Amino acid sequence: MSDPDRRSVRVRRSPKVGVFLALGVLLGVVVAVLVALLTPEDGRYPTTQVLGFLVLLCAPVGAALGGLVAIVLDAIATRRSRLLEAERVDEGVPPADD
Repeated sequence: MSDPDRRSVRVRRSPKVGVFLALGVLLGVVVAVLVALLTPEDGRYPTTQVLGFLVLLCAPVGAALGGLVAIVLDAIATRRSRLLEAERVDEGVPPADD
């Protein structure tokens, strides 16, 4: 008969998607700043305006790439997951010695 306090659980490490999205946005902003500052200046558009448009373009692309990396890492973590036995322990009751 099965013990109700013991269960099989699947344990795996999973990436925090929000962190990967934020890092992707940050990387996109850095790329936009580098492109805006390293390209020759055009007389029609000020550098700040070019930087603004590049940030609007590169930040979502960076977030999408960061999300894609998180999805790939999550798939790898799912394949490496393990099945373990977990036992419920009441905090108020000390465990019984066997």
